[in-house]
Amino acid sequence: MTSKNLTLVAAFAAAALTLVGCGGAGSSATTQTTATVGAAGATLRAGQASLSIPAGALASDTQITLREAEPHHVGRVARVELEPRDLPLAKPANLSVRVDNANSKVKMIHIENEVEHLGEVEVEDRNHHLFKTGVSKLGEVEIEVEHGLTCATACSASEECDDGVCKPHEENEHAQVCSSVCDSGFECDDGACKAHNEMEPGQAPGIAACDPACASGLECDNGICKPHGGTP
Repeated sequence: MTSKNLTLVAAFAAAALTLVGCGGAGSSATTQTTATVGAAGATLRAGQASLSIPAGALASDTQITLREAEPHHVGRVARVELEPRDLPLAKPANLSVRVDNANSKVKMIHIENEVEHLGEVEVEDRNHHLFKTGVSKLGEVEIEVEHGLTCATACSASEECDDGVCKPHEENEHAQVCSSVCDSGFECDDGACKAHNEMEPGQAPGIAACDPACASGLECDNGICKPHGGTP
């Protein structure tokens, strides 16, 4: 092979590697999982997203796809696509997504026919910065994060910045994860689903706080961030 041909081969190889490495919606950077789910339900995972479909949500075997893709809107950190699109579920599924920062307020925006509405948001696993929302129909969900206030001075090694205040680390990064996304009203605590148990200051036991605090457009209702005016 001549030196000219070798140069052409090297150029084509470099171009191929560039195409594989590029990210973006619909590119090879997209992460997805497809599985056949029946009446018994199942949990699918793709990238930082998990979808738990409960028993009885589907009447028959259905091919379900969970896809983690690039957001379509500026300022959002993640997008999750669930297919077959617009498929109704007899029982709501739970979708959880990991965010990079514990010092944040999270919105999970459901998109149906290009119309957006805020979903209810719960902490799924505070040790691993997982948040979740209920899904009654498959479609698209985008995640938006409002970061809290920064701390005026750097926190010590044993502390973290929590909305402008240095507090002791509460997360245990070595804690176990749960095999499926916990039901609404529960969160994963070292591998087990337990009821939300943070108390609102001055309230009676059983009234859970939202920690981290809810994003704008949401209000705290017994541990669950709900759109303003939402019903329990």
